[in-house]
Amino acid sequence: MKPIRIALLDDHAVVRHGLANTLAAEAGFEVVGIYERSRDLISGLPSAPADLLLLDFSLSPDELDGVSLIRALRVKFPNCHILVLSAHHDPATVGLAMRVGARGFVGKGEDMSHLVQAIRKVASGAVYLSTSMTYRLAETVTSDTRKDSGETPDALLQAELTSREQEVIRCYLAGMTVSEIADKFNRSIKTISTQKTSAFRKLGVTSNNELFKLNKIISPP
Repeated sequence: MKPIRIALLDDHAVVRHGLANTLAAEAGFEVVGIYERSRDLISGLPSAPADLLLLDFSLSPDELDGVSLIRALRVKFPNCHILVLSAHHDPATVGLAMRVGARGFVGKGEDMSHLVQAIRKVASGAVYLSTSMTYRLAETVTSDTRKDSGETPDALLQAELTSREQEVIRCYLAGMTVSEIADKFNRSIKTISTQKTSAFRKLGVTSNNELFKLNKIISPP
């Protein structure tokens, strides 16, 4: 299995090199770039491609802001998955980062095992938020905040669900049962259950409640 290629961006040298050393020692990880400035990351990625970009959301004042940086990276490197690691992880910041294209968010105060888990999930195409972060966002993010933030990516499209998996999840979110969905699309209950399970894995959720919370946070209004 190919290692997950990771590029790091953080303007604090201790954090940057500490992360690089820790992640490089993790099985299945390869740190391919360590950057202090966003322009160096953007210029370095073509020659040192990465599967996952691990970014600090709040860099120095003369740098691109987190929103502009994520948007630029999504345009220039659409195949790279973006995971934000930041000391600023209030619900507004997390929600904004997710809405403009990040696939996950980890607070710098969280345990390293959570960061490792987040990297593996996001690199696989899933969306990652800790359970506590998901609930905090669901309680504070309103429809007005979502409208003010600009372009909002669809969580189902971001997670690269198949068309049939999207059908199942959208129907499920609309309140339909597995049996009703099976009848609607003339598929077996077993097939619908399998498609639902696959979609859950790609979205990085493990329960019905997590699915509804995630949908509320990062799907279009």
